[in-house]
Amino acid sequence: MPDALSQPKKTRSRRARPGARKRAVLLYSLSLSLLGLILLLNFGLLYNEAVAQDMRPDRLMRLAYLLMLGGILVMGAQALLIFKGVLANLDQDRRKADELSEKVAQLTVIDDLTKAFNRFKFDSVMARELENIRRYKSVLSGVMFDIDGFRAINEKHGYNAGDAVLVHLARYVNKRIRKTDYLFRWRGGKFIILTPHADREKAAQAADKLKRLIAATPFSGSITLTVSLSVTQAKGTDTMESFLQRLQAGLTSAKNKGRDQVCTV
Repeated sequence: MPDALSQPKKTRSRRARPGARKRAVLLYSLSLSLLGLILLLNFGLLYNEAVAQDMRPDRLMRLAYLLMLGGILVMGAQALLIFKGVLANLDQDRRKADELSEKVAQLTVIDDLTKAFNRFKFDSVMARELENIRRYKSVLSGVMFDIDGFRAINEKHGYNAGDAVLVHLARYVNKRIRKTDYLFRWRGGKFIILTPHADREKAAQAADKLKRLIAATPFSGSITLTVSLSVTQAKGTDTMESFLQRLQAGLTSAKNKGRDQVCTV
């Protein structure tokens, strides 16, 4: 089976670079110094006109006008720097809000223990896929599997070990299904895989391979286990409930046949 499940990916926050911030502070400091220098020159000119009176009035006014214009340009540059800083802070706040929103969205669809998708996510994906089947004649199959004797594992090794088995198993399965497939934690040691664009025969072959791989792999150190699996293909007349009922019926049949079985319904 192609590996890797397409789970939500964490986005890296883009932080403001320290170098850019230092340059902005330096430019703003220089502009303040330049503005102070212009004010001193203006004061000097006014003092020269009022006390010394050794410069022609027209030249004095022209120079004063140029200095005033320079001061206006410097203040405009300062305003631009402040405006860019405000925009940068707003953009950073927006990115943080987007990241927080994404994390919250992930928490609503991800099982807290195994990090597989949860039943809430199953409802939305299944509703969409059933609509695709009805409208576009697309293909969807499902695989339900359950750890055989999971209660005995908890009783023998402890509930912490049982949780570790679930985490390891979910991670193991995630790496061995297609990127277009979905893995859901259902309850206890039970999971569901939805396989868009795969018919029942292909899903059954994948399920049988997964069963053999799991049986040959120790989990959480040295715990070996088997799983029983049920496979069915969704129909255009299916509801979510009828699809799940077939999967559950197949899983019950696999358990009754001695466990470590794949039952296709």
